[in-house]
Amino acid sequence: MELIIGGAYQGKLSYAIKKYSLAETDIFDLSVGEPNGVYRCFTHLEDASKRAAKQGLSAEGFVDALKPFIEDAVVISREIGCGIVPVCEEERYYRELHGKTLQLLAQRSERVTRIFCGLEERLK
Repeated sequence: MELIIGGAYQGKLSYAIKKYSLAETDIFDLSVGEPNGVYRCFTHLEDASKRAAKQGLSAEGFVDALKPFIEDAVVISREIGCGIVPVCEEERYYRELHGKTLQLLAQRSERVTRIFCGLEERLK
């Protein structure tokens, strides 16, 4: 698995498409629902994390549920932990769950890449 992280609109998906020669049919957008098949790339992990937080899942439980789908794929996620801490408890829980999820995925990934301004920074 490769984990690609970065801020919004920094070029994460464009990077993955170019690096792995991905077609549209290779990419599953987690903002539209739960994974339901074999894909080479999963994008918008932060939206799936938000659903997991609303369900009260732990980061470990969430990663375990995703594991069969993502273990041989590229996973793309927006970094949401920087900036103003939300006042709403539910939003804080979501940020915490997403941060812990990224930590777990980074530990399990063969490669972790940060994209900033379209530039690659290899973290692992």
